[in-house]
Amino acid sequence: MAHSAARYAAPDGDRSGSLTFTTDVKVSSGIKDVKVLAWPANSTFAKKGLTAKDMAAVDSAVCKPSGEDTVRCTYSATVTRADAEASPRGLWHVAVLATAKDGETTLDTKAADFTVA
Repeated sequence: MAHSAARYAAPDGDRSGSLTFTTDVKVSSGIKDVKVLAWPANSTFAKKGLTAKDMAAVDSAVCKPSGEDTVRCTYSATVTRADAEASPRGLWHVAVLATAKDGETTLDTKAADFTVA
């Protein structure tokens, strides 16, 4: 995975906020799935570690070809005022689990960071 970036925008007035994450994944056998999970730096994952098993039920990114053996994957989520108020403040990480068509997996538990103010 390369060129990973996260952008967080808090809700403002009547407007919902958003979280957008993008990454480039290079896999010669092709990509089967890319799972994305945002998690607060002070959560239990920081203590026990995040595993591929933890990522099994999380949302998938949408991936589109962007070059030879490379796909650009984008994950977007709406952040409601209630979501923002219930979320811990401070540093958050974005974890990514990429699964290739041949079954090979790569887990990056801190592919990108963002701050919830």
